[in-house]
Order: sequence, then C-alpha cells, then structure tokens
Amino acid sequence: MECISISHKTAASVKRQKCCIPGEKAENFRREILAAAGVDECVTLSTCNRMEIYVPGEANRFRELEEALARETGCDGEWIRGLARRYQGRKALQHLFRVVCGMESMVIGEDEILGQVRDAYTRAKEAGCTGYELNCIFQAALACAKRVKTETMLSKTSVSVATLAANEVFRLPLPHKTVLLIGSSGQMGGIILKNLLSQENIRVIATIRSHNGLLQSSSPRVENVPYQERYAYLQEADAVISATASPHYTLTAGRVREVLRRARETKERLFIDISMPPDIDAEIGWLEHCRFVALDEIKSLAEENNRLKQQALADAEEILAEELEKLSKTLSFHRFTETDRDWKERYAQYPAEKLLYLLRDELDSASFEAVMQVLKKQAVYEKQR
Repeated sequence: MECISISHKTAASVKRQKCCIPGEKAENFRREILAAAGVDECVTLSTCNRMEIYVPGEANRFRELEEALARETGCDGEWIRGLARRYQGRKALQHLFRVVCGMESMVIGEDEILGQVRDAYTRAKEAGCTGYELNCIFQAALACAKRVKTETMLSKTSVSVATLAANEVFRLPLPHKTVLLIGSSGQMGGIILKNLLSQENIRVIATIRSHNGLLQSSSPRVENVPYQERYAYLQEADAVISATASPHYTLTAGRVREVLRRARETKERLFIDISMPPDIDAEIGWLEHCRFVALDEIKSLAEENNRLKQQALADAEEILAEELEKLSKTLSFHRFTETDRDWKERYAQYPAEKLLYLLRDELDSASFEAVMQVLKKQAVYEKQR
C-alpha cells in the first residue's frame, strides 16, 4: 500500500484548509485518483487535522497522487509535495494503524478519528473503490483500534479536540454560562454538547438548520434556534463554539462588531473554532472584549494530556506490532496464492524433506528456527490428539 499524508504535523491549519476535500466532493476525487494513478482501489481521509490518500501496491505512485490533489484543490503541485509525507509498504500500513488508533492525532488517544476513518473507508467501499487489499488493510486497522481502546488506557481518559473546547468554556470565571453552539447536529457538535451539559451551570443555545429538523435533547438547558438567527442570540452568549462543515464563515467580524456595538455592553466573550475549513472569521479576535481560540491553539492545550499517556502509548505500540505482523502475513499469503493458482497441486507432491532443506538454505537462522518451532508444536499437537 502507498499513502500520502498532510496533517497537523506538517502543515498549519491555514495550509491544511487549502488541502481539505469536502464530503460532497470526495467521490469524484476518488474517481480522479483511480484514473490518474492507474489503480482500482482508493480511500481518501479528510478531517480537520489531516488529508490522506491510500492506494494499493508499491509502484511509487506518489507524484500522481500529489498532482491529483493539486488539481482538485487548485494548489500548486510543488507546494503540495512540500507538505506531504510519503509512506509505502509496511510503513504505510503502520501509519494507517497509528492514525486509526489515535496515536498520530493532535490529541493522543482521541476517539473521533476511529469513526472518521471508518466512515471514509465505508464510503469508499460502498462506492466500489475498494477491493481485497484495502478491505483487508482497513478492516485490520479498525479491529486493531478497537483492541487498543479495550486493552489500554490510551483512550480511557480521552481528551479530544471537542473536550478541550468544552474545557475552555468551563474555565470562564462565571457562576452561570451561556454557550451558543453552532453546528450542534454534527458529530463533533454532538460531542461538544454532551461535554457542555456535563456541568449543571451551563445553558446551551444550539443552532439547527431547517432541513435537518430539531435536535432532540432531554435536557431543559438546551434551546434550539434556527441557524439563520445565530447573530440574534450572540448577545446572550458568554462563549461561542462553531463546529460545522460549512464552506463559508458562520460568523464574520463585521457582523459581530455590529451586534456588539448595538448591544453597548462590555462583557467578555470567548469564540472557539474547531472546524476545517475555519468557521469563524479570525479578525473577531481583534475586537474589543473578544477572545478567539483557533484550531491550532488547541494543539498547545493537548501537550500535557499527551505526556500523561506515554505508558498507554507504549502498550498500544505492542498491540499494533502484533496486529501488523498478522496483517503482513495475510497479505503476503494472498499475493502468493493469487500469483500461483496451482500451488496446492504443486506442493501436494513435494517431499517434506526437500521443502525443509529448501527453507534451511534460503532462510536466515532466526527465521528457520521459527519454522522448526512451529513444526515441533504441530508434532506435539498431533501426538495429543
């Protein structure tokens, strides 16, 4: 497998924004990659923190992938190559496993990436863009992530971008807080809403779009309002969090300035934007009595959390190594049987002694010793039957 990756490790949010492929464009983009790279399988992953393309094989198709991304986003190909990391073979498998397990996330162990990878893979599969190799790889990666989640502490005390955003609200020195949540019906917005409601002193004004219907909540502390009226509720809010997939700003500095000037008040307001592309006009942070927290700033908030998870990370690395080994064997065996369909008939008449001598001569001592141990175990098993 081969992969190119542009992530929070290689590019700031303003650069990642340019490489983002919205969900409605993903299917056409996959089709372009299939044609440009000459492959019949492809999975693309686009989140607030990463843009990645996965294809089968090891034919050095990196330039084709980078040029396809450049054409789709309107960016310069050389600029894309300056941001992208390239992975091939086992390193590509390891990278995917680390991504889906939350080990490459801005916040180590965060839960959202598992669902995001699953959704990206499912969409590609349903569109007919995956075959044996990527199906096998992505299913193994998802299974590995579930095992890491169950057997380690990596996500037991998970602090995601959504959680960190809510924590910023919790720190406001107010006995009671009102939060305007834009994008409450989305996956990230739903997580933020749940986190906010975990504290009794918080009231949430949640915007909804008319075509999505009302967000159902059992809490009397949630008020649903039309998205179109978001500026009308700005005056009530102590904090504003925006978490949508909108290609446009949900709040602009000009409109916010106008609302606050009419209100003639001086209370401090917190604006948090965790979307990619950005939802909130960054110039709001320059307005009087307004503090703006962008996605890149969340990274610094995650550093202490990540330090505390180093032991859990080591435990996860062991599981990842085990699962990668199993996957590598599965893929290797499949490639062998696919290229040599008559192998069963050929080796059915092959003397065991001749096969052992062949293995002895071709394998290194450690590998040959491993084969001998397997045969010894099988002999003991046969005697016990």
